Amino acid sequence: MENIKILKGFKILLSGMPDLSVIQMPDPETVAVSAMDIPYIRPKLLVKENDLVETGTPLFCDKRNKCILYVSPGTGMVKQIVFGARRRLKEVVIALDKNLDKNLDKNIDETDNFVQFETLSQDSIERVPRSKIINLLQQGGLWQCFRQFPFKDTADENHKPSMIIVSLNGNDPFSPHPQIVLENEIEFFEFGIKLLNQFTDRVVVASRQSSLQSLNGFKTYITHAVPDFYPSWDPAVVLYKLKKSRKDNNAWCITAEHLILLARFLITGRYPVKRVVTITRAKDKRPHFITRQGTPVKDLAGYLDDNSIITTGRFNGRIVDPLSHMGFFENTLNIIPDNQKQELLGFIRPGFSKPTVSRTFLSSLTKEPKDLDINLHGEERACINCGYCTRICPVDLAPSFIMKALSSDDIEDALSYGLLDCARCGLCSYACPSKIELTQILSNGMDAHYKDKQ
Repeated sequence: MENIKILKGFKILLSGMPDLSVIQMPDPETVAVSAMDIPYIRPKLLVKENDLVETGTPLFCDKRNKCILYVSPGTGMVKQIVFGARRRLKEVVIALDKNLDKNLDKNIDETDNFVQFETLSQDSIERVPRSKIINLLQQGGLWQCFRQFPFKDTADENHKPSMIIVSLNGNDPFSPHPQIVLENEIEFFEFGIKLLNQFTDRVVVASRQSSLQSLNGFKTYITHAVPDFYPSWDPAVVLYKLKKSRKDNNAWCITAEHLILLARFLITGRYPVKRVVTITRAKDKRPHFITRQGTPVKDLAGYLDDNSIITTGRFNGRIVDPLSHMGFFENTLNIIPDNQKQELLGFIRPGFSKPTVSRTFLSSLTKEPKDLDINLHGEERACINCGYCTRICPVDLAPSFIMKALSSDDIEDALSYGLLDCARCGLCSYACPSKIELTQILSNGMDAHYKDKQ
């Protein structure tokens, strides 16, 4: 196992980390497949309202590659197709069949009517043609688990990556713990590693140092360990530290949970619907939840007051509507107080409980976990070239320079400064004393450049 040395990132202890207890959630009344967390997709609907669907029935495809399908995570009827601005598809909602006894405590085979796909065995996977595996995963709604750098779009099936990076720790400090995700799944994880070897000659499995002691059965598969601060385990950061040539820029990545889903699907021939999620809220018990893909946000969040917002990540997630459903790539909900209030003479207060990057407050001298809120503690101002964004960036970028290049429509300069190495972790926005949304600006620049290339 190799240790990756990463010196930059968010090292402050956070309060509200999920514990290792697990709660099994009953099936909700509705589930949905969301298009809001799938980057660059151009969805084409394959169903209409009131259609009956089984688990694994295609609901929509990607117009850019119509072989890539997105399938139903439940058996029932298409209750609603939700559109946003300019009729952009937001989600397809399925009302689960009440005549079926749905309870995730039971064997899922007994609670759903499945579309049956071809199966592969542990012994045969190494002899199965790559094209056949790709076709099965695309038809089964799981090919999008593979993401390709530098834009993290759905992987190109015609490209052989120089490496595939498997992340055990999600994309957020509050993501499900790998011990819970991998529990009793070693058979599928082993199959998944064999599967990855069909696509690349190098598989990188990266884990946080603090997770290693609880992953004894998986240590033989872990190739790299990273420091225990955000976002050292992000595949983009791992790739930045490992890449040695230009071809490495188009590597792939996948989470451990999605790798297990691929393996379970290929072995059983049935679309896997079980997901592990975390819900964090101040002063609440913080267990892991086992639920169905596409569960309603309100069912997971519970009671919400008017002064709260829900995000799918503390630094890089999206704000979600309580009436919407969990996306395919989303496995955590953070319920955060919305306390946008001005603080009288806040700049001269000692700030014992305020997290700080610049050590402005005395909280930097204590090791107590800190609470994060969404208060800006000020308003947006001009960039003062303070360098805090550069000091915290885990991939050694100068976000303020890239931001200025993008503001002047000089994409060549932005690319020369390393725009495509951006991990979109959100730390530059968090650290900026001028309250500039640097992450959003860089992300929009990457998206615009990618769409121009298409």
